[in-house]
Amino acid sequence: MSTKTFLSKPRLLFLLLSLAILLWFIVLNYKDFIYPQLHSKQPSPKDYIEKVAKNLPVKPEVIEHGPRDKKRVALTFDADMTPAMAYMLKKRIVKSWYNKGVKDTLDKENIKATIFLGGLWSKTYPKEAYDLAHDPLIEIGNHSYNHNAFKKGCFELGVIDDSTDKNEVEAAQLAIFSATGITPKYFRFPGGCFEKIDVETISKLGLKIVHWDVAAGDGFNKDIPSIVRKVLNNVHNGSIVVFHIHDGPYAPKTNDALVKIIPELKKQGYEFVKVSELLRL
Repeated sequence: MSTKTFLSKPRLLFLLLSLAILLWFIVLNYKDFIYPQLHSKQPSPKDYIEKVAKNLPVKPEVIEHGPRDKKRVALTFDADMTPAMAYMLKKRIVKSWYNKGVKDTLDKENIKATIFLGGLWSKTYPKEAYDLAHDPLIEIGNHSYNHNAFKKGCFELGVIDDSTDKNEVEAAQLAIFSATGITPKYFRFPGGCFEKIDVETISKLGLKIVHWDVAAGDGFNKDIPSIVRKVLNNVHNGSIVVFHIHDGPYAPKTNDALVKIIPELKKQGYEFVKVSELLRL
């Protein structure tokens, strides 16, 4: 069959019409592709977020630490997952995006912690997310769905528009709820980047925004002593310390540093608490 015959006028019109319909469908439903959890069959997905927001009134603010009057510290961990990370996992470029060694260390030392789960991470590791959420030492938070930045110029992360803030957070809430049966009360912006409108949007969903005053600097860092120094040199009463629990090339030495940090903080007399305990909520 010749090219001319194949691309006859009726065939060409049909192909163009089909393409137009496909593009029209994608435009109308693009959020379903970006945030697949929004329309999945979750228990009571229609009203649970509104219920949570009603029961948890909050004011627009970003919490960086707790009260400074007691020698308490909250260790927190981000479970990041971007679509690129999911692709690396699927193609076996990376073995895992869960550093179980961190959890084993917390268990061994009997340390309480707060872990901010990504929606895509929870969808990829539902059993691990469930186990973490139901561990008495652990409480969970929301770390967005795709780990996109809410503001430009944030560690080379992909950026979402202000109009999709709610979708990014809601999709994560639903994914985490689907995996764990628990609805997070806390939210942390990817990369710690945000603008005023983002804070207002997340607060309206009934979530308290919890960041940190001590960054462990474990991301992309193979220098264990530097991670240990950053934490020990900057911790104060009421500090919230941020680490990562996704392992792989993006946080390769978190646990190696943690096994040195915890005993030293214990020696200094610090009590390890969850964020809710630190903030007295």
